[in-house]
Amino acid sequence: MMNTGAGVGYGYNLAIEKLVEELAVPQDRFDQAESRYKDLGEFLHRDESKVRDYDPEVYIQGSFALGTPIKPTSADEDYDLDIVVAFRSLSKTHISQADLRHLLKAELKAYRKARGIQNEVGESRRCCTLVYADGAQFHMDVLPAVPNEANMRAVLSSYLADAALADGAIAITDSDETATYHTITDDWPRSNPRGFASWFKSRQIEQLNERRRAFLDAQGKVTASVEDVPVFRVRTPLQSAIMILKRHRDEWFADQDPDLKVISIILTTLSTHAYGGENRVSDTIAKILGDMHLAIEDRNGVSWIANPTDPSENFADRWETCPKDRRKAFFNWLEAARHQFGAVQGFSDANIVLNELTGGLGDPLIEAARSRMSNSAGSRAASVAPAAAAGASAPGLVFGEEERRPTEPKGFG
Repeated sequence: MMNTGAGVGYGYNLAIEKLVEELAVPQDRFDQAESRYKDLGEFLHRDESKVRDYDPEVYIQGSFALGTPIKPTSADEDYDLDIVVAFRSLSKTHISQADLRHLLKAELKAYRKARGIQNEVGESRRCCTLVYADGAQFHMDVLPAVPNEANMRAVLSSYLADAALADGAIAITDSDETATYHTITDDWPRSNPRGFASWFKSRQIEQLNERRRAFLDAQGKVTASVEDVPVFRVRTPLQSAIMILKRHRDEWFADQDPDLKVISIILTTLSTHAYGGENRVSDTIAKILGDMHLAIEDRNGVSWIANPTDPSENFADRWETCPKDRRKAFFNWLEAARHQFGAVQGFSDANIVLNELTGGLGDPLIEAARSRMSNSAGSRAASVAPAAAAGASAPGLVFGEEERRPTEPKGFG
């Protein structure tokens, strides 16, 4: 794997820390996101609500729930706030996907009017969308759902998997499922964002709880439980590494076909599998880049990245519709990331590290991180440390004592 010990330069660690600080979504944005979805939940339970009797539960999913969102690259981009509305008193035997979507959309239209949101309620395959026009840079994708734990337990049993993974499982709507969308049937798409979030936490529980305890201590809440601290209130090495790799991915695919871009659920899942409990972000990036391909299975010639909460779901299913290009795009990006981060891991001058990472992370992020660094005491130490030559040839990602270029797992052409 990429060097994670003394071979990692001080300047590299400092630069990585400042990059994470700059990428991080400010806590007031998390507060704003939390207030938005809680407000929607209260609205759905108001006296006039047409869905209150169906016991709607509103909760957050996606990057905000995992604590891995990154700042948009410009003021023209929105934060994606992914919300689930699970109607706990409904089931697949009571309603069709289309009718459930219609119920939710009608309430969202009322919510939009009540809150003075100018934009119309939109729709995609699986969600309804609210776009705020108050300068918050938020759009809210709202996913209607019903409970699906019993069905999911049966699926897990067939795979001899832990039935506890079914906790929180939901059935969701998908308008592309034309054969079943308008009929009452047991055949609905499945999801389990809460289960995924629990798995994500379990893979980093020691580091997560250390930072939760530090958060509580800073708040003076020494008797509170660490479990009371949401994941998004702290920043672990795994969260930080995923944030940096997301931005690198965004830059790498910026000028390519958007259909080839590595989707966040794949990046997050493979990174979480690869994580080995490292305490520094730089070491975490090294471990992830070295090992993230190892969780890609070959199932009868099909590239398979299993949903950790549902072994039957393949997060890489879209690779099969264009297998050569999407699979190749993933490994091309991985090779570029390994090369660019590996090339600077031993540098002692943080400014040189930032210079070398500009092409991979973009000028605005690099300059913002440089500004943060110049205002920190650590930058002075970096400036007097021995500097690697800026024009030195890139050594590549170092695995142990030898250089290694990324290879595809067995089964890839």
